[in-house]
Amino acid sequence: MARWRICFENAGGRLGRFADQIRAEIEDARQLAELLTPPVEVDVVVQATSEWVIPETGYVGHTPSGTEMQLKFDPDNAALPKNMGEPIARMVAHELHHVHRWRGPGYGTRLGETLASEGLAGQFCKQLYGSPPELWEIAVTGSKLAKCARAALSAWDSDAYDHVRWYFGWRDLPRWAGYSLGYAMVGRYIESSAGISAATLAHEPADTFRHVLEDMAG
Repeated sequence: MARWRICFENAGGRLGRFADQIRAEIEDARQLAELLTPPVEVDVVVQATSEWVIPETGYVGHTPSGTEMQLKFDPDNAALPKNMGEPIARMVAHELHHVHRWRGPGYGTRLGETLASEGLAGQFCKQLYGSPPELWEIAVTGSKLAKCARAALSAWDSDAYDHVRWYFGWRDLPRWAGYSLGYAMVGRYIESSAGISAATLAHEPADTFRHVLEDMAG
């Protein structure tokens, strides 16, 4: 049986009352995901930090490889208590999809590849939990999304793209543009195709989704 090794970097007990619930939500996500995806061995590093944490939620996830996910929580963020429960499990599921993708084509080094990876992970959470989009997945809509889609097509194959600009906002791009583009792009692809899902598409090449982005660009 594949094993998840959970490491709490919690010196001083900063996570306090949150630690047990975080552990429970990690297990919930693992069990639910394994109904649809192969079990994998992964190290789950849980950190008490404010670094890169989303202010609106009090947490953030990062998956640097096919064997590790990092879950960061800011116990001093007033939003964290309100986001305990399923939102944490959805974050774990999102990062787990990245783990699976790392074991196939990888997260990606080009803009188009990262849009596919983020969109697939977001749609995987929807598949598992029947949940609405996260804040960052619908932050950009309508004509603004179409404008971002046109910009993304121009930079699709770029391995020199600025990840911070595309995903966290900078200058001409609104905050979370990349997440919104990826979620919409993959979602539309899944809706237009029978018998597929974010789970089955975990290793799908990014270029499969490019024509959807072209349609989004108008």
